[in-house]
Amino acid sequence: MKKKFLAIFCAAALLTTTGCAGEKSDVSDQTSATEVVSTDIIPEDITEEKILDSLNNGIVIDGVSGNVYKTERNANPISGSIFCADPTAVEYEGRLYVYGTNDTQQAEQDTTNDYDQIRSLVVFSTDDMVNWIYHGRIETGKIAPWIYNSWAPSIVSRVEDDGLTHFYLYFSNGGAGVGVITSTDPVTGWTDPLGAPFVYQNMEGLENCPAPFDPGVCIDENGTGWLTFGGGTPASGAAVHTNIPKVVKLGEDMLSFDSEFVSIDAPYFFEASELNYIDGTYYYTYSTDWQTRGAGWDYEGISAPPTCSMAYLTTKTPLDAESWEYRGAYFYNSGQNEKGESGLRWGNNHTHFCEYQGTNYIFHHTLLLEELMGGTAGFRSMMADYLPMDAATGEIPITAASRQGVAQIKLLDPYSENSGAVMFTSADIGYTAGANPAAKSNADGAWIYVRGADFGYGASALTADVKGKGRIEVRLDDLSDEAVAFIEFDNADYAKVRTTEFRQFDGRNHNIYLVFSGADIELRSWQFTKGDEALRPEEDISVTETKYETLVISAQAENPGPSPSAVLEITKDGDYSVKSSSFAKESEMLNLGFINPDKEASYKVYVKSLGLETEDGIVEVPVDVELDPTSNSANGLENGWKGAEIGTVIYGTEECGLVAAETTIDWIGYRLALMKDGTEIPYTSVTYNLTISGLTFE
Repeated sequence: MKKKFLAIFCAAALLTTTGCAGEKSDVSDQTSATEVVSTDIIPEDITEEKILDSLNNGIVIDGVSGNVYKTERNANPISGSIFCADPTAVEYEGRLYVYGTNDTQQAEQDTTNDYDQIRSLVVFSTDDMVNWIYHGRIETGKIAPWIYNSWAPSIVSRVEDDGLTHFYLYFSNGGAGVGVITSTDPVTGWTDPLGAPFVYQNMEGLENCPAPFDPGVCIDENGTGWLTFGGGTPASGAAVHTNIPKVVKLGEDMLSFDSEFVSIDAPYFFEASELNYIDGTYYYTYSTDWQTRGAGWDYEGISAPPTCSMAYLTTKTPLDAESWEYRGAYFYNSGQNEKGESGLRWGNNHTHFCEYQGTNYIFHHTLLLEELMGGTAGFRSMMADYLPMDAATGEIPITAASRQGVAQIKLLDPYSENSGAVMFTSADIGYTAGANPAAKSNADGAWIYVRGADFGYGASALTADVKGKGRIEVRLDDLSDEAVAFIEFDNADYAKVRTTEFRQFDGRNHNIYLVFSGADIELRSWQFTKGDEALRPEEDISVTETKYETLVISAQAENPGPSPSAVLEITKDGDYSVKSSSFAKESEMLNLGFINPDKEASYKVYVKSLGLETEDGIVEVPVDVELDPTSNSANGLENGWKGAEIGTVIYGTEECGLVAAETTIDWIGYRLALMKDGTEIPYTSVTYNLTISGLTFE
């Protein structure tokens, strides 16, 4: 039986430390609630007799989970636990709903992502761009049982004659076509109006469209719908001009065609069609292919797009094939940015443009969450970054994926009833089944982190709708701080439980941690009660953000890749451990890591040791080298160009250390092999154990 990918991730956390040097650490936090205030004021929409007072059985949360992959400092990816890709978005009643391919369904069924198990879509929403509610799955395979798969959705909405907002969600039926489902709710109630594919292979007019998938839909200012789609390469092989992607005018019902299929000449076309209508202009976007750029490029004054980047065309008249104007690349491959290698892994992309609350965003996907988890199977994660579009000219300068993502645009209201599934990130948190799920703890010390809540009137109580047995603590701003309040409960069914004590706190804007004592606790909603009569002084929204420097350590492994990188957000001087992305055990490690030079860096990096992940655990090798981020020469560890003799110990000892070994690669002198008691041991990631000193912020 195959091991499931998610189980592998869980098991990775249990690796022991062995070898040259090893230490285990145990983090424990005892918490209490003192300096209590009144809890007489309760939320207006909760009836007193329906609220249970917290038990007080003395449950102690003596540690918090370290299984957090998305940090509390970066807004990307949008989910710290759900693999998803190919985003699309629609605004409804002030919230932005984002839909994507459900890579998690594939992860639950197999150890590699070949997309064959995916027959559902996922839904998230936000109104502040950093805290996201996971609304669960749209079970496309049950709604439309004729489908092969459901990938790469594209959605629009329109108020129809019945006065209701209707949502039209188009999706890839594998690579064989396009399906469509509809609803009058952005999350639930989806139906299959056609009972068959909307677009399919060998359809009349699609003779040169081998994979009519990846739909992109928009509605223009006249209420007219438009659809683009297409993928694959022509039978004659790769070319600059294939005319494979298609555009078509939709019928008034959004479920029929009102024109012929028209080809779009998108140079170096590969896949990921998407269509936007912005200020009277149609923007067609797509992923370019992997072929080498060179002969055949015939656009004067415009450079060929970078390898497997995102590019776009514009027009005022979509059905006039000659009117489509190629405008250039607007988004690098995730493995690249304006400086070269980005530190993220290379991979195909699929983007969506979105204007929300007056700002232009680009939604896309990377392999970042999987990289943070230490995986290499190809499970993707959705991201949000800024789109520097000039709608007046149609110009979009090329930008790149970022870990930092976008800023919070409004503070969360803690006095409203909030979904238990709203979070910035979390550790060991899953979800119940069905639409609009509750958050569910998977381990002792699991926690949820919510960024930027406005406690303008302080707080005197927390009321939470919970199920299970245990304790949930409220901690503000720092996970290691003592709790300001807690609830204890023992409920077989959901019940609203209220704190009986609440410790006073200062200030207005705070980050919220909800810490769970054990597994199988379900949190459906939560709501704070105001504690003060007077409004506290206003604070800038940025006070809940953490200042940090980003340190990228780029190593190099070949045969096969991908090459590893480790990314660390430094918030203060001190000791840090940062793990690289994983690589195949057959890889040849050619260098152990360079820091990208930064003349403005104010800090030094001392590498104490390296932790090499093997099948039998972590082998720690002492290093004792200081790196200088401001230098072009003193910014790296050992590499295969330094001239060491084969068999020389580089770091560690002859009994256990890294040794210069013979390599099959002819352009470098040697590789770095881990030798222990005369036997070479393969390793699949590198953990850099560092000491940072001299860090300052402006």
